Amino acid sequence: MPGKSINIRHYVVVGRKVPDEKDPNPTVFKATIFAQNHVVAKQRFWSLMRKQNKVKKAGGQLLQVRQVREKNIKTIKNYSILLRFTTKTGVMNVTKEFRDVSLCGAVHQMYMNMGSLHRATYASIDIIGTTILKAKEVSRPNVKQFLKHHVKFPLMQHRTKITKKFRNTPFRATRPANFR
Repeated sequence: MPGKSINIRHYVVVGRKVPDEKDPNPTVFKATIFAQNHVVAKQRFWSLMRKQNKVKKAGGQLLQVRQVREKNIKTIKNYSILLRFTTKTGVMNVTKEFRDVSLCGAVHQMYMNMGSLHRATYASIDIIGTTILKAKEVSRPNVKQFLKHHVKFPLMQHRTKITKKFRNTPFRATRPANFR
């Protein structure tokens, strides 16, 4: 599972079965993959092809691996992610909502959330689809609370700046006050 320091990137991978005498024009499959790099994106594509379309890497060929970059990452958007993951009891389909400036950031939040709440690993999660939601379409309370216009984020731990004279004294008469 990707950690905090690993960036998730958005890839579009296109592939098909190798043409043969039976099928000279095989069906071309296109998948949207979220991975750390293009090597992992290819691996996730072939595992998806093996599950859904019965095409293995040995009997297939990649036509294109392309990284998709988002145009506008200066505005906050509400994302809905539809995913399938395996648990100890079986396979579950889940819809999660996140608020982020980019789709890759929302997917990263989703991986962290699924790992913490459901103990789902990166390999067991398959993203089925993603959509951008309008404010009135949001249904989850953890995203709804930030839709109001006058949201304030108070500074909980305000630290006072320590002067040079105060720092150089060997003994201090008072403890530093972190909260005001």
